[in-house]
Amino acid sequence: MERLKGKKQIDQLFMAGASVGAFPLRMVYLKGVDKHLVGVSVSKKHFKRAVDRNRIKRLLRVTVDKQLSVVLEKLDSKFCFMVLYIGKEMPESPQLNEQFEMLIKRFNKKEKYEV
Repeated sequence: MERLKGKKQIDQLFMAGASVGAFPLRMVYLKGVDKHLVGVSVSKKHFKRAVDRNRIKRLLRVTVDKQLSVVLEKLDSKFCFMVLYIGKEMPESPQLNEQFEMLIKRFNKKEKYEV
C-alpha cells in the first residue's frame, strides 16, 4: 500500500471515483489501478492551523494503515483511496477507529453490489 500523490492521479480519482461516507469521514475510491494507493486529507477551511491538520492526518494514517490493509488483502482488484476528514471538531483516536470501521463496512456493501 503506497501513498497517493500527484495531481493527475488525484484528479482522476475525484472525476471518475465513487464515494462512501460515515460522518466525519468520507472515502473516495477508484477501482482498476496499477497498485493500491491511499491518501488522507483534512479541510483547511475547518482547521486553519497546520498543526491541527497534521495531527488529524497522522491519526487518520494510523487508522487507515491498520484497518485498510486487512481489507485490501481480501480484494481481488487494485484500488485507489482518498480518505477525507470532513468534521469540524478535533477527533479522538477511538472515535476515528469506530467511524473508519463503519466506513469500511459501507465500502464492502457497496462494492459487492457493483461486482
